[in-house]
Amino acid sequence: MSSAAIDALPKPGERVVVTVAHPDDESFGTGSLIALAAANGAQVTVICATRGEAGERLHDRTTDHLPLGVVREQELRAAAETLGVEAVEVLDFVDSGFDGPPPDGSLCAATLDDVAEVLLHRLEPLRPDVVLTIDGSDGHRDHVRIREATLQAVARIERPIRVVQSCLPNSLMRRWIEETRTLNPDAVYLDLDLDSLGRPDSELTRVDTTPYLDAREAAIACHRSQRSPYDGLSDGLRRAFLTNDFIVVN
Repeated sequence: MSSAAIDALPKPGERVVVTVAHPDDESFGTGSLIALAAANGAQVTVICATRGEAGERLHDRTTDHLPLGVVREQELRAAAETLGVEAVEVLDFVDSGFDGPPPDGSLCAATLDDVAEVLLHRLEPLRPDVVLTIDGSDGHRDHVRIREATLQAVARIERPIRVVQSCLPNSLMRRWIEETRTLNPDAVYLDLDLDSLGRPDSELTRVDTTPYLDAREAAIACHRSQRSPYDGLSDGLRRAFLTNDFIVVN
């Protein structure tokens, strides 16, 4: 790992804010990095833009009577506690869904400036030393929007903030697509251009997050209403995703 990446990772007593689009992004996407920050003694807050209302719901007789957004917020809070997060803030944007016309009130129906302004008002009182976000290279438009809005909001703050983007390397995404074609041939991600899925490996710095695998697995398990992108993968590929995190530091 480069010295710049080491310097970017949260240190004891620092304030970390994690910005994500949906409940489960904090676990499926940034779970190990959150657990690492908490274990290092940082104070972690998660800001989630939506309640994930457009997610594909798995049957669960204990929660089927509740609106999906309510269930997913509960799952988010449980997963965050498992990872060592101190506070969770959920914004009032609606999940845009993967494609089609964005619903009224959704993250992608709002202008980028409006989303950035909402984030700015949340970030300023938290005074983060580090902001961690997903980079959106998996192709979901809400993930792209939260990254762009996060970068714009941080740029408006007149104090130094380290921005860390959690990324997916193209090499792993190609392997994931290959296995997903067999596991879930109807997955919307299968229609995406392989060359544009993930980030070029050469742009990324790898962080060994093996010590936080158990915490991340426990957080993933909190999201019972959702199908994990790692379900059914070969042991080697699942471990490659969950014990290695890939980052870009701004």
